[in-house]
Amino acid sequence: MLLRKSTGIPGEAGSERESGIEAGMYECAEAVYQNEIWRAASLKDENGNYKQELRLKMKKESQKHCFSCPECGESLILNAGNIRQPYFSHYAGSDCVLTSKEQAERNQLMRQAMLLLAQNSFPDAEIREYALLKGKMRSQLLVMLPDSKIALNYVSDFVKLGRLEDKIACMKEKGIKPVWFTPFRIAGREKLTTAEYLISAEQPVLKSIDWLNKLIYMKEYDADTDKVLWEECYSFAELRLDEEGEFVCREQIEPDESKLQQRRHQEMLEEKLEEERRLRLECGRNAAACLFRQKEASFAVYEPDQVVLRISKEEYLQQEYAYGQDFFMKAFDEYWVLKKLKGGSRERRAAAAVRERFLEYADYELQYARKGEEKGLFLGKVLQILEEVRDSREWLAAGS
Repeated sequence: MLLRKSTGIPGEAGSERESGIEAGMYECAEAVYQNEIWRAASLKDENGNYKQELRLKMKKESQKHCFSCPECGESLILNAGNIRQPYFSHYAGSDCVLTSKEQAERNQLMRQAMLLLAQNSFPDAEIREYALLKGKMRSQLLVMLPDSKIALNYVSDFVKLGRLEDKIACMKEKGIKPVWFTPFRIAGREKLTTAEYLISAEQPVLKSIDWLNKLIYMKEYDADTDKVLWEECYSFAELRLDEEGEFVCREQIEPDESKLQQRRHQEMLEEKLEEERRLRLECGRNAAACLFRQKEASFAVYEPDQVVLRISKEEYLQQEYAYGQDFFMKAFDEYWVLKKLKGGSRERRAAAAVRERFLEYADYELQYARKGEEKGLFLGKVLQILEEVRDSREWLAAGS
């Protein structure tokens, strides 16, 4: 709600003197009309000329008390003279906070801050300004979420306590999640006002906005001693509201874009590695099936120590030299040092890759698929292949 100080120029059409408004009262740029926010500036066209038919209609509506203040619900007067810009004003004697310059300007700044917070927290939600709650009671902001509503309101020191209690009760009745903001004050003032005491009973942590420095302060008081138990200060950029009306760090609901990109990159990398692992296992499975068929008539029984050199993980990592080919078997938490394959150097390197795929598949089966006696029989087949298949060409044939 934009506010301008009245000049009280004598003889001005639609001036305070004509409408019975006291000098020093503040002007309102908007009012509630037919349950919607209506701006006085809409009486003029883009060239600054009055829309005379609309002007006449709205002046009559004003005389019928059709305009009301969105803050206090009292009737407002439409002032639409020929010298000054059109505006609304309260009747003389009004106790609305918007008739005080300091409170009116603070109220406007708080609405702007709350609107910015709501828009940043819920970019896709409908946000209604001065949404109707009940009778003439309105919420300064109302966030419409799929499964809930969050009301943001600033409570000045001059709020009428009866109205505040009614609004608190209305929120409870309608199941609306309220977020109350109280005036920002410099450090050192610890005693609660009556309005803050009412708010603290519903919202233990009092919240205030320092609009000038773009900061949000949070304080929790001991109601018995008026002492501050806990206090924190955050920048606008750090905080967002969640769907429960609670403040959370921005990253919890709005991850930093650079971190989000890093996470997506990591997920893509993990997916790629998982796909490569799946292909390696498939290759090892095919090689094992081929080699098992070739050796299925053999009844040779081997023990691990006969086929491979088995070294514990701790001992292996302490070695200062490298073996020809080794493989870490997760199923046994140990390294297996394999016997050298036969053939030319190029054939041995290619065959060693097939044998590695074979062992990856075997290790997976021994960890997750084979149990009890079946596991022992499968291990025997694996050892048999490692012992008897030493020719690189056989491994290459199995892996093709």
